[in-house]
Amino acid sequence: MSPRILGVVVAALLLLIVLSRTQRTAEVPTAAVPVTVDTTAPAVKPRTTMLTPESVGTPAIDLMARLAIRRRLERDRGRVSLDSLLLQNDSILVRWPDRAERTIRVALVADTTIPGFTKALLDHARAGMAAWQSNEAGLVLKETEDPLATDIRVQWVETLPDSAGLGLTELIWDDRGAVSVARIRLALRTNPESEAVSPELARRVAAHEFGHALGLPHSAVDTDLMFPSSPAAMPSRRDQATLLLLYAVPPGPLKDP
Repeated sequence: MSPRILGVVVAALLLLIVLSRTQRTAEVPTAAVPVTVDTTAPAVKPRTTMLTPESVGTPAIDLMARLAIRRRLERDRGRVSLDSLLLQNDSILVRWPDRAERTIRVALVADTTIPGFTKALLDHARAGMAAWQSNEAGLVLKETEDPLATDIRVQWVETLPDSAGLGLTELIWDDRGAVSVARIRLALRTNPESEAVSPELARRVAAHEFGHALGLPHSAVDTDLMFPSSPAAMPSRRDQATLLLLYAVPPGPLKDP
């Protein structure tokens, strides 16, 4: 066999060997890649807390402060009388805002046109105001004659309309619970036919109403000055503790947004 023919035969044999190996490699099945599904993974649950206009944007620190205040009120519930305040004001703590000096200015408005009005009534009101001067909250009631610089305005009426009571206090506050104005009305008698109140009773009524003007609600304990028909002339220890707690926490809403 000539060398040329021999070279062609060798080349053909090499080609057949390469094609045979390639075919065998293609026929080898590849191992399947396992796909694992974790059936124990927790499903994504929908939110159970709805976002309301009040809660959107409410700082977390504000919510924590509300919770802390509610816990403190709950802890001191047995020795203070703030429950009725929260019920009455839709869970809003209402009081005078903090000032550099805790001075609350009081104007006593004399009205000699009222039948039976005497200047002694001014002294009765001053005695009621003095009952709160030594309070642990550090509030100072100061009489003023400037009508433009008045926080609490005290007036007298012959009788209170639609009421057999002798005192009525109205507080004006903003949506954050900060009081801006208080108006006290003191009646000379329970009804047009009754006699004028005694000096002792007038002083007790004035002291009770000044308690409301400072932000205190009614108490359920009959020995407290803030009990609706209390015979007390001075704030009790419970009254003082309630006032102290009221001014130890910030005013404002306490309910969850």
